[in-house]
Amino acid sequence: MKTQFEVGIIGGGIIGQSIAYQLAKEGVSVLILESNKIGNGATSAAAGMLGANSELENNDAFFQFAKESQQHYHVLRDELSQISQINIQFVDKGMYKLAMTDAEASALKDVVKYHESVEWHSKEVVLESEPTLSATIKGALYIPEDGHVSPYHVCAAFSKSARLLGATILENTPVHEIKKTVTNEYTLSTPVTDFVCKNIVIANGVWSGHFFKKLGLDAGINPVKGECLSIKSNDIGLEKTIFYDHCYIVPKGDGRFVIGATMVEDDWSTVPTIGGIQSLIEKVTPIIPSISSAQLIDTWAGLRPQPIDGKPYIGQHPEGENIYFATGHYRNGILLAPKTGLMIRDLILNRKQNEDYVKAFSVNRLQVQTMR
Repeated sequence: MKTQFEVGIIGGGIIGQSIAYQLAKEGVSVLILESNKIGNGATSAAAGMLGANSELENNDAFFQFAKESQQHYHVLRDELSQISQINIQFVDKGMYKLAMTDAEASALKDVVKYHESVEWHSKEVVLESEPTLSATIKGALYIPEDGHVSPYHVCAAFSKSARLLGATILENTPVHEIKKTVTNEYTLSTPVTDFVCKNIVIANGVWSGHFFKKLGLDAGINPVKGECLSIKSNDIGLEKTIFYDHCYIVPKGDGRFVIGATMVEDDWSTVPTIGGIQSLIEKVTPIIPSISSAQLIDTWAGLRPQPIDGKPYIGQHPEGENIYFATGHYRNGILLAPKTGLMIRDLILNRKQNEDYVKAFSVNRLQVQTMR
């Protein structure tokens, strides 16, 4: 077994796989070490919504980064399919962000003034497009760019493509310790064997906090449990993703719909609760009354990695060592995966970076703000 690599990535979810794919494309020898199964954590729990416009409200570096990542899915759809023969199920039919009150309608209409890519649709226009929705809505913000993908298929496509390009991916291989060698490389100790890497990337989501501490950093990541359910119904004919009050309904094209998600802070359990699922049903029923007769297919839960300020950590160790972080993507891991892979690739290969992104996602940004 090969034990020396240029880059070792800890974490085999969609973020780690995206990074491995981009590096393998450049001929870099890459190792992914996943403690469980590939994409078995937050990736498998996500609905795959690409909500750059619906989730983010400030026109800052984070928003621009998210928009670029969202657009890169148009490239990846064909690129990954050609290499891996896996369809990532990219659906580009847009999203309706609903208003249920006059105040919400007024607020969404104001958004149109500042964002050219969105439109206000009246109640009549919305119901003509999506007659399944309740007649009590006041209208909706139409966001044509916010589509969705299948997280499972995206992660699998990244993984297979990376392997075909030369990456080594090991499942059920947790990293217990990271040690710096006398030659300024890093030894990753696992139950299988020790691996030596010139660069390492911490990309294991909510469990990254362990390595932050081990590497002398005080950048907290907290778990936020998200519960979801899937239903099937022939009476619901949604074309677009529906979003309201941090709750989404994502049509998967086969009569199946994914509904999520709760936000339970500091909960490490990945088992959904009756209360959590009930809260989602109660939130969605006024929007789509016919949902009460739908067939319940499944329920599940995952852990979102939440940094203190809600922005991911994407960058190099503050002391300039060959340690990189790509974690803390919170509610937007699927959306941000493409651009995160590109950014970490360019950092490792010493390519020119967008300095606004470097500052926005730096590991020590909170300490810097405090010092100011």
